[in-house]
Amino acid sequence: MHPEASLPGIIAGLPVITYNGTLHRLVDFATLTGYDPMMPLFTLGPGLNGQRYTPKGGPSALYAAEDIVTAQAEYHRVDRIVLVADPTYNLVANPTVHLTIQVDLERVLDIADPAIQAALGTTVAELTGPWRKQMIKKLFCPTHVLANAVYANGNIQAMRYPSARGTEFSNLIMWDERIGLPSFIQVRDTSGTLSARIPPKRAYKKRPVT
Repeated sequence: MHPEASLPGIIAGLPVITYNGTLHRLVDFATLTGYDPMMPLFTLGPGLNGQRYTPKGGPSALYAAEDIVTAQAEYHRVDRIVLVADPTYNLVANPTVHLTIQVDLERVLDIADPAIQAALGTTVAELTGPWRKQMIKKLFCPTHVLANAVYANGNIQAMRYPSARGTEFSNLIMWDERIGLPSFIQVRDTSGTLSARIPPKRAYKKRPVT
């Protein structure tokens, strides 16, 4: 990756894309039901413990995968190809809830794009490297450095990035503070049990009859 000091200027010149689609996320049932009301789009977790693109104490963020198998692989920390070969692998775990999330975003930096990687001076190997080990041992963590620079840009709402569980598949990190109308993130749930939206729907008041 290019030196940290040069990243803001490089990022400012990179193209961003619009993104509309369905994402997937697995959440521990106990975690989901530990709040009243439930918060399926809880965004503080990554900053509490650290995540691939979130250092400890970093900004609130939501992570999700572009397909359900990748979401399962990310949750179980196992390569995607293992689950494809054996769908029952490692499923003896905490009860989970599969969230289907609709997103409509205006400004996404696609670092899964080889051209964007080249501009940043990075590679798939660097982006899918052992971030947890780097963070614990206080080593240089390129994904944290990059994410800090992208977030500091102030304009970019999310990053699309290659999954370490299967590099031909992608995930998104979305910063809720950057999501404003007409962009949104919304749980898809026709029952309304897990209804959640970023930003919340505007509450309109009826005009008094005159």
